[in-house]
Amino acid sequence: MTARAHERTDFHWRLACLVVALAAALLLCVPRASAQATVLEVISLKYRTAEQVIPMIQPMLRPGGSISGLQNQLIVRTTPDNHEEIRRILAGVDTLPRQLVITVRQDADGDSGRRAAEISGSVRIDDSVRITVPGTIDSRAPHIGAGADRDGVRARIIDTRRAESDRNLQTVQVLEGNAAFIRIGQSVPVPRREVVQTVIGGQVVSRVVDSVEYRDVASGFNVLPRITGDRVTLDINPQHDTLNRQMPGAVNVQRVATTVSGRLGEWIEIAGLAQQNSHDQSVLLGRSSASGTDNRRVLLKVEEAR
Repeated sequence: MTARAHERTDFHWRLACLVVALAAALLLCVPRASAQATVLEVISLKYRTAEQVIPMIQPMLRPGGSISGLQNQLIVRTTPDNHEEIRRILAGVDTLPRQLVITVRQDADGDSGRRAAEISGSVRIDDSVRITVPGTIDSRAPHIGAGADRDGVRARIIDTRRAESDRNLQTVQVLEGNAAFIRIGQSVPVPRREVVQTVIGGQVVSRVVDSVEYRDVASGFNVLPRITGDRVTLDINPQHDTLNRQMPGAVNVQRVATTVSGRLGEWIEIAGLAQQNSHDQSVLLGRSSASGTDNRRVLLKVEEAR
């Protein structure tokens, strides 16, 4: 190899080393350049809170970006082009919330009935023998009979029907995206009797203690509405308590917890309950039966306040 050829080979080798070194330096500078391109910006919101918009902005951040905030201030760290994208999204999100009117209707319909028929009476066979079949149903029931006061046959018939209906309607106004709560009711005194045992002089002494405790009977709901176009999604927990007329001191409790979606202005049924019960009993020369139904529904409607 001549001296000229040796110099040419050495030059090419030095040039290749220089290219490799420059490429390595550029690769090392790329992350640093990207980091330097990250910009911190504080964005003031007009109508929404940071807690409301952060879940919508978070998925739009570029890798390495961050977002936080408090009340109406957002703190965003990301690239300049990502900042522009976030501002465009906020322009469509940070708008004046709509005023909503939420109506909850809780219906309860009950029907109960009782039917009974019985034959009773007393028949004398002779002066020393009398056959008596006592009555067991209500003596105030209508009856037909034959014979004297002490002798004769009587037939008693009972046929009663009772229907109850309860309509509870409550309305509340709330801004979309905010929670609302409404509840009305009363505290009802309930008599209570209990037996208290104490030890006196080595003996257990029992005494009856009467007291009164109060039970809350309330109706209402708490709700969180979210609007998308003409559809609304609600997290709602309605309740409706009523006094039990057949059992003094008892309270009928109705509770629902659910998430539903529907169109604005339409009634949405969120819960329903239908119960039916019956009872038959045979007595001497008679028969009685009782039946009842209990139907409950919970509906709601969301409208935009005008």
